[in-house]
Amino acid sequence: MKCMIIGGFLGSGKTTTIRKLVEYLGKQGKKTAIIVNEIGEIGIDGDTISRGGVETREITSGCVCCTLRISMEYTLINLMTSYSPDTIIIEPTGIAFPRQLKSNIENMGLNNVTFAPIVNLVDASGLSPDAEDLQNFMKNQIEDAEILGINKVDLISSEKLLEICLLLRRLNPKARMIHFSAREGGENFDKLLEMLEEASRDKKIADPKNSIEMSGVSAHSSEFEITSQEIPLETVISVSEQILSNITTSIKELNSEFIGHIKLSFSHNGNFVKGSVTSAHKNPEIEILKKERDACSRVKVLSAVTSVPHDELIKAVDLAIRRQLEDRRLSFKKMERSAQAHAQVGIRAS
Repeated sequence: MKCMIIGGFLGSGKTTTIRKLVEYLGKQGKKTAIIVNEIGEIGIDGDTISRGGVETREITSGCVCCTLRISMEYTLINLMTSYSPDTIIIEPTGIAFPRQLKSNIENMGLNNVTFAPIVNLVDASGLSPDAEDLQNFMKNQIEDAEILGINKVDLISSEKLLEICLLLRRLNPKARMIHFSAREGGENFDKLLEMLEEASRDKKIADPKNSIEMSGVSAHSSEFEITSQEIPLETVISVSEQILSNITTSIKELNSEFIGHIKLSFSHNGNFVKGSVTSAHKNPEIEILKKERDACSRVKVLSAVTSVPHDELIKAVDLAIRRQLEDRRLSFKKMERSAQAHAQVGIRAS
């Protein structure tokens, strides 16, 4: 079984990349499983990635490279015994240390597990070319990578791309670099997928670190069930955009230069609207997907941002959701999670 670790900063495009990687492996007849790690209590990316023929697991409420090592081991063993995949793709949190995660898995003593090169994705449109502007966890991720994938190059100039390449080369002289747009695809993105068929050459043992303590990131997630029966897709999209916009405005009042990721999903009648904001200076990005019709309509928001007090983040997120749903006269109820539920590993089979 081959293990692929697709790391990257918050909002770097890991989920889009993994969706296309799953399609690529499926065309080769590979049986694939995915482990998605969210720092908050509620999983969002598992819903986005899940497709027929792929087994997806979500591990929430922490980071699999440090605080959730036992959950990670349990999930890997469970997948290997119940599903026997050819490939397991791991999407760690945006603050994780991929090399530490790889070392942890190697020390589990699992049989017949190999690794693809460690990939770290970089959001070219949001990365400063000045190393002094990078958070420590960003520098660590860049240094951990065997492949540095510079994503979203369709949003920047060739001059900015050159500056980013020079920065990354200074921080990691040995990694291979490739630039592309995961959303648009193309020749370079196809090359990245081919590179993942190779074997990892990394033999270094990672020093234990606590990614959550080192990141300076506060995280909060909320889930609301929508009890209104019929909602036009246009309303679902508009509500999603406005919630993200209002949360961003509130967080900017607390930290005008925040970086991180505010992720939203709104599922209703077979429509799945995914939205995200990745920094104080970005506008909401919205994507519309199709999925199997759920019994309930739900809005989920996961926020993980730098240098914002946790209690203030909770207020900003929950108030923005409630106000927008009330303004649109949508009936709803907030889903409460017990402490026991927080500690469980979420399991989702597509």
